[in-house]
Amino acid sequence: MSLSMSPRRAAKLLLFALLAHPGNVPAADGKIIINAHPQPEYGLPIPFRKIPGTAGTLALEIVGGRLYTLEDNGLSIYNIDNAKHPKKLGHIGGMGNVRQLRVRGKTAFLTSRQCGLWAVDVSDESHPRILSNFDAAEMSTGLDVAGNVAFIGNRVYGIQCVDVSDPARMKNLSTLPTDESQSVCYANGWLLSGDWAGGEVTVIDVADPSAPMARARIHLDGYGDGLAVRGNTLFASTGQHKKSGPEEDRHGAGHGLDIFDISDPLKPVKLSRVSFPRYYFGPCDYWTPRLSANYCFASDTINGLFLLDIADLKNPRILGNLVLPKADPENPKIGVPYAQIMDPAIAQGDPVSSIAVGDGVLYISGNYTGIYLAEFPGKAKLDPIDKGPPPQLPAKPYLGQEEGFISSGPAASNPVRAVAVHGDIAYTANVWDGVKIHRLSDDGITEVGQIDIDYAADVKRSGNRLYVAEGQNGIGVYQIKSPTEVVEIGRLNVLEKGLNFAQFLWAFDSTEIVAATCAGSRINFVDFSNPKEPKIILSEAGSQLLYGSYGGQALVKQRYFALTRHVGGLMLFDLADNSAKKVWHDGFPLCSQTGSIAAMGDVFLTMRGGGYAFFDPEKPVATTKLERLKFPGQDTLPQDAPDDSPISKAMFPKTDWDGLPNYDPGTGKLAVLNRTHKNIRIYDFSDKSHPKLLKHHRLHSNPYAPAFWKGRVLLPGGYSGLLLEK
Repeated sequence: MSLSMSPRRAAKLLLFALLAHPGNVPAADGKIIINAHPQPEYGLPIPFRKIPGTAGTLALEIVGGRLYTLEDNGLSIYNIDNAKHPKKLGHIGGMGNVRQLRVRGKTAFLTSRQCGLWAVDVSDESHPRILSNFDAAEMSTGLDVAGNVAFIGNRVYGIQCVDVSDPARMKNLSTLPTDESQSVCYANGWLLSGDWAGGEVTVIDVADPSAPMARARIHLDGYGDGLAVRGNTLFASTGQHKKSGPEEDRHGAGHGLDIFDISDPLKPVKLSRVSFPRYYFGPCDYWTPRLSANYCFASDTINGLFLLDIADLKNPRILGNLVLPKADPENPKIGVPYAQIMDPAIAQGDPVSSIAVGDGVLYISGNYTGIYLAEFPGKAKLDPIDKGPPPQLPAKPYLGQEEGFISSGPAASNPVRAVAVHGDIAYTANVWDGVKIHRLSDDGITEVGQIDIDYAADVKRSGNRLYVAEGQNGIGVYQIKSPTEVVEIGRLNVLEKGLNFAQFLWAFDSTEIVAATCAGSRINFVDFSNPKEPKIILSEAGSQLLYGSYGGQALVKQRYFALTRHVGGLMLFDLADNSAKKVWHDGFPLCSQTGSIAAMGDVFLTMRGGGYAFFDPEKPVATTKLERLKFPGQDTLPQDAPDDSPISKAMFPKTDWDGLPNYDPGTGKLAVLNRTHKNIRIYDFSDKSHPKLLKHHRLHSNPYAPAFWKGRVLLPGGYSGLLLEK
């Protein structure tokens, strides 16, 4: 809560913050703010002030006397020669949903969730310049960089190792699944992954970044995220729900800091834990520790920031705390866009998204309201970065060879994300390589052309039209005049206001309605009857992000389109008569984040709680009433979600039997591609009551939704190129 206080008390608190340096007084350009948790166990309130002119910020990093920040969909650079008065030098935007940041030399690397990994040349501080973008395996969130290797935390897809020796053309090295990697930290040949709902740190051997190996798991007492390593000590920030104790005491009680001795990373020893205020808020999961001598600054999203004395690692003490304002001090109209947090009866405020230790100061970024500064002379000192020797790049490049498939060749920089088949021609979405054209034959795949498109995330065919999801350029519509002659005939420039980054779409022969998403929370339906004047006729939001190809690749009865929101349930739409209408939505958890749904005759086959189920669109029933069935070869089904609580959704069973399904009515084959666990299973479902497993292949890449050509599986193989079943 905000406190009104006597001058005497204010002076006392200011002395605490300035460590008895009475000569340091607040700057005239920012009013001192006193806002903190009042309970004595959280220490004294820490005075702070806002840096004027700043707005919502996601990440902070100090390198070479400069403060780098992620704000306004991009990167900003500040001069901090005068640490108390940062001055903006330059900015570059247009990079989407930016999240974490690392600066190495003259290159800034930043993750951007749906928009992958960006490399920015910062040699000219006034005019930073984008070098390249790398399409990561999933939602690029966590980030660390060591030598020529960047490590990405891709949430449910685990970690990814990327060759950044040439920042202008970054290349995939490998991926490894973990239990939802939120942040990563490299140290001495090990990569530590703060895994969210799993509540653990995965210890990964990355001495060979082309073949990372999970070697140990460190159990936390909350959901995992930010990490810091100093010598043999690991500091792991946690949040959301507690992982131990009675079930009734866990909800919202996972906020805190766990400290471990990792002298032997394979046999960690827990030294202590400090807990922060209990509170549950679903959005904005940012929990970060930063070190400075015998102190740890720990940010805890809406709970604010805590200063800890860590001189005794077994008995850390909270010295003080601060909570960011609920609204921007410079513009009260800008605030946290959630009534839950704006409630004046609670102490929580704008989520702290990042912190950076400067010279005598701490910079604190508010997700919605800007950057703040607290003064800590004598306490705040930038810790030198010592990550040990960096990993060595492998001698051989990524080959992209997959057992059981013919490959068009590796695509380590621009993965194949989608394929659309038209006779013996396959059109593939190749990110920054645009759309490539391939001729398919019994012997293999031959590239025969390319469509000059800046960016292609997805491609679908309807009749003689191609629809292409083109990121910030919306959806392009192209007429196929001949296999290699394709002409643009229309465009929807803006799919969604705000984050306009078209990622996935679905088009069908029986309608001119196209479904599409920006990998956010909305599914949009666009009428392309007149491709020169397309119209969005329906837009539906729901819980859980649509960051995968979660829609059916075909319609049931040429009218019903189904979409899985994984732990957010199932949505059904009727596209009859060139219209779009929602006819069913059950929000109960349906499947894991790698699962989806496929049209199979008059019904849908949907992933369901680690197995599968049939869903009749004309006789829909609640998810809890769907009969869960085992796939051929599957011994048991995991325990289903007991309810739709946040804890149950977070801990929903994730198995390698889940996947993106597609059904070929001509042969009765069902292909199920699991992107997380990197495998594909091909079944014979010609007799739905007695399906048979035909093939099972492990893969090196993280392919996308399967298609078929003449009864053979055709796979957008990601970094392994276009793959045709042998």
